[in-house]
Amino acid sequence: MHFNNSLSAWLTKFLMVVLALPMLSCEKFEYSPYEVRLDKDELQINQRNIDKIQALNISPSEVLRFILIADTQGFYEENEILVSHINRNFPDADFLLLGGDITDFGLVKEFTMVNDEFKKLKMPYVAVVGNHDAINNGKEVFQAMYGKFDISFKVANKKFILLNTNYLEFDKKVPDLVWLENELKDAASYDHVFVMSHIAPISNEFGKEKAEIYERLLSQYNVSFSLHGHSHTYQFYTPENSTVPHLIAGSTEKLEYIVFTVAGDKVSFERVKI
Repeated sequence: MHFNNSLSAWLTKFLMVVLALPMLSCEKFEYSPYEVRLDKDELQINQRNIDKIQALNISPSEVLRFILIADTQGFYEENEILVSHINRNFPDADFLLLGGDITDFGLVKEFTMVNDEFKKLKMPYVAVVGNHDAINNGKEVFQAMYGKFDISFKVANKKFILLNTNYLEFDKKVPDLVWLENELKDAASYDHVFVMSHIAPISNEFGKEKAEIYERLLSQYNVSFSLHGHSHTYQFYTPENSTVPHLIAGSTEKLEYIVFTVAGDKVSFERVKI
């Protein structure tokens, strides 16, 4: 009887300790993979990095160089190799664009693991939301970590528009083409305009009715390039119903990236394979 009472007391204390553990150290224990708990330097990354890009004060007459990658989802070893290669070979690039699907399952841990690697870049990076980033509570995480789903910025008299095109994950309410046209209305005042989104209009997941309007707008406002990810395979093409070249970057799993060079009226790019 004494043994049973002692065992019962021990089990009670053990259970109390186990239940208390998560409260002892918030840094070491996670309540849930869906909890959005971020460090200060993991908040609003896009706007903070856009501020860094604009602080470069690049003149319109100077050469602008930026890098495009996409689909880092779960390819952690490849991401590390890619970041190291970019830093060694293009340390003077002005910034990097990440074309969505940062994560596989939209979990905060995935977001932070990718950022832990990409903050090692010698240049700022700006990311657009991907369809995988919008599952589970990924929308909430992306907004906390990167900011608005649709955003634009200007540098060296060039305009970059980042557009959410994840049609299915956002109940067919995106892309917001009214917002896009408003952003394009001043296109003539820039040397070049680039539009980046995750899903390209060639995909059924873009929304057929949305794709037709998108292509018309890009041609109407003389956009220089339409940039994308999602398919995991490199593609470069100009649609029959458009005058604008489209480029889809391969996933980081392929150990490749695109380097764009903008010099005056000329835009050129190099596909770099490691």
